[in-house]
Amino acid sequence: MPKKILLLHNPTAGASHPNAEELLEGIHKAIGVKPRYFSIKNPDWKDALSKRWDAVILAGGDGTVGKSVRWLRNRKTPIAILPLGTANNIARSLGIEGALESLLSKLPTSSARSLDVGCAKGPWGERMFLEAVGVGSIAEGVSRSGPRPPKPIRLDVAREDLQELVENAEPELFELKVDGEKFGGEFLFVEVINLCFTRPALPLAFHASPDDGLLDVVFLEARNRKRMLTWLGEDPEDTPPPLTVLQGEKGKLVWHGGHLRIDSRVFLPPKKPEEVTITLEKQNFRVLVPRK
Repeated sequence: MPKKILLLHNPTAGASHPNAEELLEGIHKAIGVKPRYFSIKNPDWKDALSKRWDAVILAGGDGTVGKSVRWLRNRKTPIAILPLGTANNIARSLGIEGALESLLSKLPTSSARSLDVGCAKGPWGERMFLEAVGVGSIAEGVSRSGPRPPKPIRLDVAREDLQELVENAEPELFELKVDGEKFGGEFLFVEVINLCFTRPALPLAFHASPDDGLLDVVFLEARNRKRMLTWLGEDPEDTPPPLTVLQGEKGKLVWHGGHLRIDSRVFLPPKKPEEVTITLEKQNFRVLVPRK
């Protein structure tokens, strides 16, 4: 491992919170180097990311990873993720799972894997994303959680909430293009996904790869509502969901109404239909993934 390392930590991520001393001790034991520590609760963490580092370790959930990489000075800087959140969709999609002690022990032999970066352009301007852009039931579920939930939301509770939303959702009109090919109809949700997993820790893009240079556009047709509810209620990690899946390098969505989410950021329904363009950026991130 390199010598000049930054540890950026969310001390309130997930249900259990390893403190700074425990993380620093574990990292020092694993790689023989004590990182420079910053908490995302302190106002100077963005300045820290603007400096040069040999590697950056992000200890937290998807929110910590997503907002941290926006401020990373150099995308070629290797990133290590210690998933301490509830869903950990980014880490899951990269194959970074297991107990913290085990992940720390594997840091010295981890290899770099590319992580594609999405860009959503709409009435808000341009916004980077790692997980997904979506409208419909899942976006409504994200809007319910609020920007700052008072405590970590259990995955089973979040999935039950999504089941309720899917069960009661009214089909909405969607118009979209994937690499110029037009699609349209009334669906319960549409998600343009960059990863396999998205909230609440569901493999909606079951066969997606975070480094394939493609977006997975998935949508739920009303006729598959019951099948989707069954899938959500069983073991969704084991089988693909009953969704229509399209792949492409560029997506365009006409946003007629309802909340729209970009990762965990939620935008209110538009006053008039708006076009949203979703692409992948040319430069990706390099994430250190433990060898299996």
